[in-house]
Amino acid sequence: MVFTISNPHARRTGFTLLEALVAMVILALVASSAAVGLGLSSAAQHQARLTQLAMQAAQQQVQFLMEKPYDSMSDHAVVEPVGTMLAPPAAGGVERTSTLGGAWSGLGRRTTLTDEPLTFSQFNAVRIEGTRIEIEVFGPDGTIYASIRRHRTRETES
Repeated sequence: MVFTISNPHARRTGFTLLEALVAMVILALVASSAAVGLGLSSAAQHQARLTQLAMQAAQQQVQFLMEKPYDSMSDHAVVEPVGTMLAPPAAGGVERTSTLGGAWSGLGRRTTLTDEPLTFSQFNAVRIEGTRIEIEVFGPDGTIYASIRRHRTRETES
């Protein structure tokens, strides 16, 4: 009986252990890079959605204040903590009774009203009496996602 240890002319098939390990490391690097990319994409998309919702909430508040009688505007200078932002009035309604739910429930809103004249320097420094309206919409960590500043002129009686 003849035993041969190796045949130098025989053809090898398959991978060596080292080749398999190198392939697994490369595959792991590619997979982790893809996972990080997806995570960053998801976070950016969430941030953009919050910014869009915050801008809508700020615009709703400005519109609500502009429709109110001038003298009753100051009643609405409040801080609405996260999850308690009031919804716009129902169709035909005047007052807001419900809170904004859904994705808006993760946001809060600060409304500041300051009596401040608006001066137009290009028109011989004409001063118009009125109120500066500032709306900030923020998240649970205090991050401000939207900020709007408007001026409302005091209505004069004719």
